[in-house]
Amino acid sequence: MISKLLQNIVESETATLPSSDTNALSVKSGGRATHTTVITHFELARTLERANRRFASFLQAEMTRRGVQEIGPAHAMLLLTIGHDELSVGQLMDRGPYGGTNLSYYLKQLGECGYIERIPLARDRRTARIRLSEKARQLCDDLTEVAAKYHRLVAGDPENIRNIEVAFATLDRLERAWATAAIFGPPSER
Repeated sequence: MISKLLQNIVESETATLPSSDTNALSVKSGGRATHTTVITHFELARTLERANRRFASFLQAEMTRRGVQEIGPAHAMLLLTIGHDELSVGQLMDRGPYGGTNLSYYLKQLGECGYIERIPLARDRRTARIRLSEKARQLCDDLTEVAAKYHRLVAGDPENIRNIEVAFATLDRLERAWATAAIFGPPSER
């Protein structure tokens, strides 16, 4: 039911897209060639940005309900990225979309608010590993629990679960393709 509703929304929102765009992706409804919707990489990127903003709003609302006001959604995502691990700054940069300056700033704020602990390495006191404090673990557990409730709502049946898996695999493939293109240029220039 949810997948049909989402399909109808996508079809109505993309009906006005230009069909002559050479960067378009053809999406066939339900794997059948009954209807083709044209979606450009730009439309896809805008949808991802909107989804990211809406997810940030969702996180902010959930944090506000729990009385957490000293940090924002980007901080919460960083805490969720750390999870139960003890990581270096370099490992955090590899796991998420963090630039060095932003990551340092976020870690400084999280440390000041008592959400992370820095553990200096014995061999080099300038280098530290980062782990969550008990306060941060509780927040992450709460956010994970509420996100799981929404996931069960959206992924209620095997077809929807499969659709989520396909969406994830597709987004992962696009991310890798765009990262490669950013480094090496478009395929025609290689």
